[in-house]
Amino acid sequence: MKTYSSYFSSDIQRIIGNSATDNIAWGMEVVNDSIRYLVSKYYFNERSYTTTTVSGTQFYNLPPQVKKLINLTVTIGGVIWQPKECPSRQFWDSLNVVQFNQDFPAYFYVFNNQVGIFPKPSSNGNTITMNYKIRSVDLSMADVTCSANIAITTNTSTVTATGATFLKWMEGQWIRVAHSSTDSANGDNQWYQIDAVSSSTVLTLKNPYTGATVAAATATIGEVSLLPEDYEDLPLYRMGMIYYTTRSLDHKKGDMYKELYQDGEARLDAEFGSKSTSVVLQDVDMPLLNPNLYQTHVS
Repeated sequence: MKTYSSYFSSDIQRIIGNSATDNIAWGMEVVNDSIRYLVSKYYFNERSYTTTTVSGTQFYNLPPQVKKLINLTVTIGGVIWQPKECPSRQFWDSLNVVQFNQDFPAYFYVFNNQVGIFPKPSSNGNTITMNYKIRSVDLSMADVTCSANIAITTNTSTVTATGATFLKWMEGQWIRVAHSSTDSANGDNQWYQIDAVSSSTVLTLKNPYTGATVAAATATIGEVSLLPEDYEDLPLYRMGMIYYTTRSLDHKKGDMYKELYQDGEARLDAEFGSKSTSVVLQDVDMPLLNPNLYQTHVS
């Protein structure tokens, strides 16, 4: 996987052939911009946030990191209700000419970093779920190397370190226990996402570690983007395309990186343009069907 340090310390310089501080800093800005552009096209940055209804309260705050609301649901008595989005402010205002309270929502409307529900909820405590896209955070944190002080047991999720090592910014980032010529310190060299940092010496992985048990291993913790690992080179290609058509004119290299970028983006779209392997996706705006209309067994 490509971490911030991979991009900043080596990859950008390899593309532009220039180690000037200003060029490297500019290159990292374009890499971050490219990551945001690519991530926004797909579902890698989708998240959910929940809150609860308050009787008579129509508007609820959106999550602070929200980029775009996908949809909103309200769960009432175990049934998930999905109101429709208002197409315009005029439509929303027309709905609210007459005010009344009712639990079952019909419409929602996004305004001023809040989302409104119509009609106003009449009960407290019904779960509101907001599905949304988050804003991508710039990569900015250099890799941290833990030298011969990592311990983890196979098929467990708890990583411990000797001495103060782990910090809160590492939550959500990735750790790799390196290969070693010593069996007792030989990790599987795979990246695992960090779920939580409990203390400076203990962290928890999102998925169990599948390598061999290690007692005094070396590990690297790095900040990575939301892009799939196989496509983490695309921001570099886009950066190279822009660099050789603006800061250092070389149309041959500019065209080469443009072709590499477009080819990679096409492959990314082919693999992740949908969330499953189904080649046929049905419209989700379908009526509920009565199961009693269909034969369920042969007598």
